[in-house]
Amino acid sequence: MSEIKSKRALGFSSDESVEIHIAPNAGACFGVVRAIKLGHQATSRAKQQGGTPVFSLGPLIHNPKVVNDLAAEGMRPIESAEDAAGTVVLRSHGVRQEIEKDLRERKVRIVDATCPLVKKPQRIAQSLGEKGYFLILVGDANHPEVKGVLSYFGRPDFLVTYSPEAIAQIPEGVTKVGVVAQTTIELKVLNQVIERCRKRFKEVAVYNTICDATSIRQEEATELAALAQVMVVVGGKNSSNTNKLVKICKDRNTETHLIEELHEIDLNWFEGKKKIGVTGGASTPMEFVDQVGEYIASHLEIQL
Repeated sequence: MSEIKSKRALGFSSDESVEIHIAPNAGACFGVVRAIKLGHQATSRAKQQGGTPVFSLGPLIHNPKVVNDLAAEGMRPIESAEDAAGTVVLRSHGVRQEIEKDLRERKVRIVDATCPLVKKPQRIAQSLGEKGYFLILVGDANHPEVKGVLSYFGRPDFLVTYSPEAIAQIPEGVTKVGVVAQTTIELKVLNQVIERCRKRFKEVAVYNTICDATSIRQEEATELAALAQVMVVVGGKNSSNTNKLVKICKDRNTETHLIEELHEIDLNWFEGKKKIGVTGGASTPMEFVDQVGEYIASHLEIQL
């Protein structure tokens, strides 16, 4: 019986050895690490002040494990700003402009954990609205980041879509459009929308607001999945960027499994497999992605 270990790497050897490779940059991005740190600081400060309430508007990040850890420290996710008091931590995806304004007017203490890279499309949307552009926001209309960006646009003439074909829905007479991306979408989707827009509109202002962390993780997932026999993606099932990684891996015709917790791993997935890949969404702490690789390695008993 040979010892099996996991490591961060993209390529696999050409021999018949069992290898568990983790995408080098898999796991939490800068914005998520920052949000988690601010969340822990807020709960710690509240304890020092005698247990004043701490809330987050929706989950701080799209990772149930981290949200549960913060809840154990005293941070309570709420869906309505009306329920907020004491301290409110603004989630990494940002909130609608009017919500933040209401909190400030009510003198609620705000800890702004909005990712700086999410603030960029907010600023761009506001500028496009002021200049009278029709906004095409490439992303998920139900995602909190998208809702926040639209609040800064402040106009009714916009389209939120993942589909290039949806450009046909834009009314005749529109001549200038601004294209902005949700930070976690696939670049190829954005490019398809841009191509369709340039064929139709006289003026197309393009802003690639996909964050570098998302792009890097997607590129690594593509490369690793092309070589692996099975992929495990670690992250929240409610996470947009994590689900994009699942889609990317499946698009390579690679058997792919999404997990949030270690107990979800089924060792039967790896039966007869020699090359095992692991990646994690930008909302998943890097140490947990590594833990998944180590767990698979320590529990996988394959006779070499």
